[in-house]
Amino acid sequence: MQALSKEVHSEYNSVHLASIVLYLCFMQVGFVPRQVTRLTGVPYSTLNLWAKNGLVRPSIATAEGSGTERIYSFTDLVALKVAFELRKAGVTTRSLKRVVEFLRTNEGFEIPLAEARLIVSGRDVIVVKNKSELISALQNPGQACLSFVLDLPRTLGELTQLVDAKTDFAVGVLPSSKPSARKQPAAIETQHTKRSIG
Repeated sequence: MQALSKEVHSEYNSVHLASIVLYLCFMQVGFVPRQVTRLTGVPYSTLNLWAKNGLVRPSIATAEGSGTERIYSFTDLVALKVAFELRKAGVTTRSLKRVVEFLRTNEGFEIPLAEARLIVSGRDVIVVKNKSELISALQNPGQACLSFVLDLPRTLGELTQLVDAKTDFAVGVLPSSKPSARKQPAAIETQHTKRSIG
């Protein structure tokens, strides 16, 4: 009964979180720069730079002279957080702009950094299109990448079914509690002893 209660509670939390995200995305809840920096970790100077160079502009309101503030949507916050994480992973701002342009032009994303699933792989940024299709968005834009993801739970399940614990059990070897000191070969010890005596 308690396990069922935990499962119901977990399901409720998932639905509740999804409803909050939907509300934030579709009700145009606005965030001013001081809130954005607190929520995303993006420094204020970086926020300004990205708004000016067009990497991530506020979609609700732009600052129009003194006394006005930029207002960002929740989707903008997601894009800012993703851009910030990509920057921390070593992707330059210039490269980020190229990735965004590629995703808008070729993949049809309206707000690419908030919509696309991205992976940093070495010096490339990879777009995850589906379970089996990955494409380069930076080094070789549009080129498919070789992808192979091992399904570890399935592999473990298959292996567990194949092994019959009664007949195919391997002998276990426990590691010793202390690492054994390496001994010198006997011949070397003997020569050393002879030198010191003689």
